[in-house]
Formats: sequence, structure tokens, C-alpha cells
Amino acid sequence: MIKRVCTLCALAIAALSFTGMAVAADSSGQNNTQQLMKTYRSDAQQLKQIHDKTIKNNPGLAKEQQQFQDQVKSAIKKQGYDINEGQKRMQSMAKKLQSGKLSDKQRKQVMQNFQEERQKMVKARNAALSQPDVQKSGQKLEKDTISAMNKQNPKTQQLISEMKSVRGKLQQSAGSNSGS
Repeated sequence: MIKRVCTLCALAIAALSFTGMAVAADSSGQNNTQQLMKTYRSDAQQLKQIHDKTIKNNPGLAKEQQQFQDQVKSAIKKQGYDINEGQKRMQSMAKKLQSGKLSDKQRKQVMQNFQEERQKMVKARNAALSQPDVQKSGQKLEKDTISAMNKQNPKTQQLISEMKSVRGKLQQSAGSNSGS
């Protein structure tokens, strides 16, 4: 429901960097896993393009999406977490890590701080998304978005279904390989 809206919008982005499950695959299933990941990324990219075009062509939907994002940010802030400041802190830590100028001890400390910040953000976000009014808005946005995407491109539902199926196969593959 609400997580599906966030998932739908972020699915394509996350899928483009979806590599963790390939590591779990053994060599005999690696080709199949790689093919599944290729399919998943392709579908995600198509969905993202449909979503972006839908938002661009539907100002009312773009406004609804922005209002929902603002509502979630407000609910997160009510949880005692300032998401804008948290993102700034995380970006600053990421820059430090990428600079290559940290000792091992400093790098480990920055990584630990980054993980702690991320956990705070996720906890506040999850609490915000569990609020009934946020869930109701999210469900409406999800329904409106998928409906508009289906009008934009009739392949939308097929792509969503295929991605769910492929994700299940990848998870099953990773699960069976981690037990080996």
C-alpha cells in the first residue's frame, strides 16, 4: 500500500544499482541470475521513463506527489527528525568517505556515523509512513499514479507484474544460494 507508492517511484532507481543478489549466486546459477537482473533493470528503467513522462504530462499528479512528499517530511519532522538536515549530514559524510583522505580509524568512524544517521532516518520515516493519514494519502497517490501511468502506457501493469515476478525469483535464488 503506502510503501508501494514509495517503492514504485524508487523501484526503478534502486533496480539500476541492484547487484547484491548476483554476489549470492553460485557459478551454475550465475547466468540465470544475471539474465534476471538484466530483465529487472530493463523493466525498471522502462517504468521510470513511464513514471517521469506521466508526472511531466500531469501537473495535477505532480502536485499531488509533491504534497505527499511534503506530508511525509512533516510527519518525519514530528517524529523528531529533520530529514533535510539528516540528508546534509549524510552527504557530508559521503564526501569525506569519497575523499580518500581518511585514516582507517577515521573512515570506520565516519561509516559508523553514516549508518547510525541512516538508521535514525529510516526509523522516523517508517513511523511517519505508518500514520493513518499518511497511509491514506499514499494509497490515493498510488492509485492515481498507476492509473495515470496505465493511460500513459498500457504496458505499465505488465511491467510491474514482471518486476514482482523477477524480484521473487532473484530473492528465491539468493535464498537458496545463501544456504549452500
